[in-house]
Amino acid sequence: MPATEKKTTRLRALFESPQTTIMPFGTLPIHAQMAERAGFPAFEVSGGMSTWWVGGVADVGWLTMSEVVAHCKTIADSVDIPVFCDADTGYGSAINTRRTVQEFIRAGVAGIHIEDQEEPKKAGGQAGIKLVSDAEAIGRFNAAVDARDEMDEDFVIVARTDGYGAEGGGLEEAIRRGVLYRQETGVDVIFYEGLRSWEEVRIVLAETPGPAYAIASRHAGPTPSIAQLSEWGQMIQIAPFILPGVLEVWRLLLQLREAGELAPIDEYNSAAFSLAGQPDYVGFGDVFIKPSYEDVRRWEEKYYPPEKQRDYENTIHD
Repeated sequence: MPATEKKTTRLRALFESPQTTIMPFGTLPIHAQMAERAGFPAFEVSGGMSTWWVGGVADVGWLTMSEVVAHCKTIADSVDIPVFCDADTGYGSAINTRRTVQEFIRAGVAGIHIEDQEEPKKAGGQAGIKLVSDAEAIGRFNAAVDARDEMDEDFVIVARTDGYGAEGGGLEEAIRRGVLYRQETGVDVIFYEGLRSWEEVRIVLAETPGPAYAIASRHAGPTPSIAQLSEWGQMIQIAPFILPGVLEVWRLLLQLREAGELAPIDEYNSAAFSLAGQPDYVGFGDVFIKPSYEDVRRWEEKYYPPEKQRDYENTIHD
């Protein structure tokens, strides 16, 4: 797609494509930068993982709208690919949801999903999830749509239903909610949370008119091929690729504590730096950053007077 095309337009095209788009799913600017450098067309910010990685708290709606928007703005600013974000319940009433959409658009985010849970929300798949009434959910989603249409009609609004895992819910309730939101609101996409088998994913996609996708829990087994998902009509397939960033770091930290010396760190760094010059070598990740050190140096050469340049050169060589 042309680089000059708006991020919102590019994200909308992905959701309208007949082929399932693999969307890396993480929580930090460097995760988005990795996804971009690897050649993926978009990146999704995980709400749940962001609460752990950024807030250090459980995924229970603890972070406020302004905190989440500020975090997502940092991510969106760090890459040229579109960023798609979790906006929980819209952070309050339908009126709050209007403002939520406005703030995400101003932050440069390309799209968000909003769920039909009651406040305070719970993480998907947790016990005790309760849903708002049909009427309240419809009002919430239509408020989001109105804000979208007033500011950027290409901004993507996704209606997430937790009807599958909510109290008294199940597959039929999830489908009923998804179809209702398609019929009664102007949302762009329907998102089904927490299904437990790929057969259930196939069923909800077949029963839902228009663009839709579903997340199946880890209990569902191996992910079907992209060709199969595309045939079913799965618009996107998230790829939560950052688990090694927790497990491997934790293992190294335990080795360090057990050794009581820096040997595990030295050994790991030695092995990592020995890969210099190979395609998978990224050092501490500075190859991904924007602006890069080279960008800053070029700007300094352009904007600083000659005497300032000499001072800079002396500083970096002292």
